[in-house]
Amino acid sequence: MSDDLFDEFFWNDLLDYIDDRRVVVVIDSGLLPVACDGQTQTFDALVASRLAAKLRIDLNGAGHAPRLVDVISRYLMLPRSRKEDLYVRIAQVIKDLQVEPPQAMLDLAAVSPLNLFVTLSFDAMLERAIDLVRHGGDARTEVVTFAPNRATDLPTPLERLAAPTVFHLLGRQSSAPEWVICDEDRLEFLHALQDDARKPKLLFDALRDSHLLLLGCRLPDWLARFFLRAAKNAPLSSRRVTLEYLVEPMATGDAELATFLADFSPNTRLVALDPSVFCAELRKRWGERHPEGNPVRLDEVPPPKAGADGAVFLSYSSQDAVAVRRLAQSLDAAGIDVWFDREQLQAGAEWDRRIRRGVDASILFIPVISRATQDETRRRDYFWSEWNAADDRASGMAPDEPFIVPVVIDDTPPYTSVVPDRFRKAQWTVLQDGEASAAFIDRMREMYRSISARARRQ
Repeated sequence: MSDDLFDEFFWNDLLDYIDDRRVVVVIDSGLLPVACDGQTQTFDALVASRLAAKLRIDLNGAGHAPRLVDVISRYLMLPRSRKEDLYVRIAQVIKDLQVEPPQAMLDLAAVSPLNLFVTLSFDAMLERAIDLVRHGGDARTEVVTFAPNRATDLPTPLERLAAPTVFHLLGRQSSAPEWVICDEDRLEFLHALQDDARKPKLLFDALRDSHLLLLGCRLPDWLARFFLRAAKNAPLSSRRVTLEYLVEPMATGDAELATFLADFSPNTRLVALDPSVFCAELRKRWGERHPEGNPVRLDEVPPPKAGADGAVFLSYSSQDAVAVRRLAQSLDAAGIDVWFDREQLQAGAEWDRRIRRGVDASILFIPVISRATQDETRRRDYFWSEWNAADDRASGMAPDEPFIVPVVIDDTPPYTSVVPDRFRKAQWTVLQDGEASAAFIDRMREMYRSISARARRQ
């Protein structure tokens, strides 16, 4: 799609289709960047490098970032190697990684009308992202997994899905060889999907009748053509009312694919944006169109902790959800009771009162400061209500009483950020990407226990 066409008409059309619940997302999460050990790389590259180390495969001289397909190819050249062993090894690598979903997935999950997600990757990050954003971390997203030897389908037609659903079209990680790790597996899955007895008919009905948003699907030319043809169940040049948005910069650089689509599939639009940038923009624009956010029943939202033995209150911008969850897990593992609003929900005056009671009952208040909280466009975001409430409470305490513990999670300069006045007087800590240091955990544990013990004596 040319730059001059990537304008307000494009976004308004796409948002209209989403609001009408006529869009199905197809995503390859393995090609999205994730953070691990202070580095950012694609999930595929991360798994490839860890698998290579486990199998003692030398990737020097590859000339590009590690790829899982390269590791597998080199392993199969070794004497007595068996492809069947790789499924267990790769599953072990993924289990040991325990990475959080990338921001792009959280942004995508925040667009609530999107209810059906088809993933071409074997990891579970997409359903985890949806659970974090929509279900407060509870595992409530429906997951369907296809395999050639186990035909499965959607439980109901798309319009009747009661919960967000992730369909693993090419299998899901397990110790069994029932998921795609190489081109041979991909070929077998595609062959099975052509078999009427095994083909997930309700899923393909949804793909045929919906607009498709394909994100990070770096499909080879032949596979991209095949997938689109199978999804639409008709020649791509035939008249149809649905569109396909292929969001992947490398796709626009594939001259043969671009020429084929221009000649024979005019309803397929190539969008030369990085999927992470695209998802952030999509979430921003959908949020501007729906400032009220997702409707939430208050009886479904856990209220803040109350009482003398209160919690540590984490307050943050929704853009920083992954880092904040990492920080919360570290505090929880240290025996520190944590409460934080995982979804940055806004539900009117009653929720405002609950938040205020939560701040008033908390032992310590951690404002998470980042580039997102300093963004000029976020000066009226909900975390400011929490920060101002904490500032008001601190005004009634002795000057040396610990309560506000600012944490910076990126390169935002400490002490110079736009924050309430009393935040500047506290001791700030830099925890890159929410990775809590041992010194920070020890300090928090000491303050938490001291204040809790003092409160119990009163």
